[in-house]
Formats: sequence, structure tokens, C-alpha cells
Amino acid sequence: VKDSCANFKNGLVQMNTDHKRCNTLREKQRHHAKTVLGTPRPRGIKGIQTGGITYEEYDFLRKGLMDRNKLFAVVVVSLCLPNYFVYYLWSFPDMMPTPFLKGKDGGEVSRERCHAVISTMLDMEKGARVAPWSSKLNPFGRKATERAMERLGSLTALGCGTMEEYGANGSGGMKLVAKKLQSQIYTSDPPSKQQRLLAGNILPKQMMKGLTKAIGADPLNKGASPFGIGAVKHIESVTLADEFLVDQKIELDSITSTLLAEACSARLIGGPGWTDAERREALATWLNEMEIGPREVVASKDGGSLYYNGNLARAALMCYNAVDGTRDSRADSSLLRVMYQGQKSEPLILASN
Repeated sequence: VKDSCANFKNGLVQMNTDHKRCNTLREKQRHHAKTVLGTPRPRGIKGIQTGGITYEEYDFLRKGLMDRNKLFAVVVVSLCLPNYFVYYLWSFPDMMPTPFLKGKDGGEVSRERCHAVISTMLDMEKGARVAPWSSKLNPFGRKATERAMERLGSLTALGCGTMEEYGANGSGGMKLVAKKLQSQIYTSDPPSKQQRLLAGNILPKQMMKGLTKAIGADPLNKGASPFGIGAVKHIESVTLADEFLVDQKIELDSITSTLLAEACSARLIGGPGWTDAERREALATWLNEMEIGPREVVASKDGGSLYYNGNLARAALMCYNAVDGTRDSRADSSLLRVMYQGQKSEPLILASN
């Protein structure tokens, strides 16, 4: 009990200290917006994108905004549902602000993501071969069910073919996937709301469900909602971070190891055992394929009036990163990793008698 009270007190002191630093950083951004940009600093997340700060300070402001939203939710539950407050904390331990949050070990995050990848693969294969039970309730929907199964089967075959190609691992695999998706992510018409939200037939529900599980494996990606964060909402958050890194010309070598690991985890890049050099190379490839390259394509004369669907591109690359992390020899889920040892090991030459 004494330790719990001491930790609670230290957490409150830390939150107060963090709040004061956030105020200092916001004032720094107001001065930057007024003197350099000539405009007032907006409120909320748009204000954080203003610039004039380092990436460490940017990340600190974003975490501070999320912590305030979490604190508001905790206060509302404690006041409105005091009898259920303990159950709230027990059911949603990740909803505590950062000073009170108990982080997950990298190995545990890796295992959960590996399991999400395998379960998603099983769901996709089943969905491509076995009609859902609900289809029997609608005798007039047989053709629609067959078309949906055919689309899922084609996507599964495309994914298998891509992962079997030479160089489909690490940063090279990201470039390969981005190249194969050019006809889908660059369109002559602006992406519709359904396409931006990845709804309908844009991505199968099995893939979106698995992507959400992989994202939620890291508590830092869950946002301020007790029910976790959706894949599209997380992708939009990553997009803002990508834009800040590119617009402010942040040198990746200046990012600390901890922040670098968190940035890669948000994009499902890598896993335990990855070095800083590997993470920087992968993050640089991600930024080039998802932000720098598309800007050049859209702005070029050859591109004409092309439109870029960044949500679809990032969702696809996150799916690839999750699979690549599962296949990595340093993944923490040893039973799943055994399946890929035959691909990773050197061929054995048996001596003939």
C-alpha cells in the first residue's frame, strides 16, 4: 500500500511537470508561428504540426495531449461511475496516463503481433474457401458471396506471390509492395470517403481486423479511448508524424533509440533485436515511399492530376511490416518462427556414399 501511494504521488508530480513543459513548448511554437509563419498557432493537434520544435518535443506534445484526454476519461468514470471505477482500471489498464502506465516488454508486443498475423492468415484463407454461415440466410446473395470469396482469394494469391519474390524482406520489401500498389494508390479521381476510410471492398474485413490487433499490441498506439484505436485512426496519426518529419527536415540520426523504436513500432516496423541502424534505414524507406515519393509524383508534370490515397498505402505497408516482423529470425514467438527457418537457413549439401 505504501509503495502504491508513493507511486501515485510521483505520478501526479510527473504529470504536473509534464504539463508545465507542454505549456513552454506551446509558447515556443506560438513564437515560431508568429515570427516565421506569420500566422497564429492553431489549437489541438493542428497546432502541434506548426513546427519550430525538435522531434522529441513534438512527440512529447502529442503524448501530453493523449495523457490529458486519458485523464479526462478517468475523472469522468470516477465521478459518474464510482462503483465501477476499479473495474474500469482493471479492464483497461492501458488507459492510464503515461506516468502511471506500465509499458509492455518488446518481446510481448512481438508475440502478440505474430499471433495476430497468423490468425489473420487463417481467417483470410477460410474466407476465400468457405462461405460464411450468414450467406445461407439470404438465398439471393449467393453470387455476391462468390464474388467476395473470389476477391479475397485473388488478394491472398497476390500476397503470397509478393512475399515469395526475391528481396521481399526488410526495406527492400517495402519498396516492392509500394511499387506493386501504384495503380491502386495513385488515381486520376480524388479518393472517395469510402476509399479514404478503407471501407467496403477496399480492404477485406479480415485484414482490417488483424491490422487493428497488431496495432493495439503496443499500448502507446491505443490512443485515449478505452476500446482501443481503429486502424484508420492510427494511420491518420502516423500520417501527421510523417508529415512533421518531412516538413521539418528532421534528421533521423538525431532521434534517440527509444523514440526511434516507438516510431517504428507505430508503423509495425521490426521487432526485438533490431539495431538502431536497421530501424533508421527502415524508417527512411517508409518516409520515402509514403510521403516524399508521393509528393514528387503528385507535383510532377508527368503525374498530371494524380491523387494519392495515403491511407491505403500505409495500411498495405503496415500489413507487410507485420508479416516481415513475424518472419524475422529475431521475432519473439519461437514456435511461429520455426516455420520460416527453412527459408532463412543455408541449403544443406549431403555427402553421397
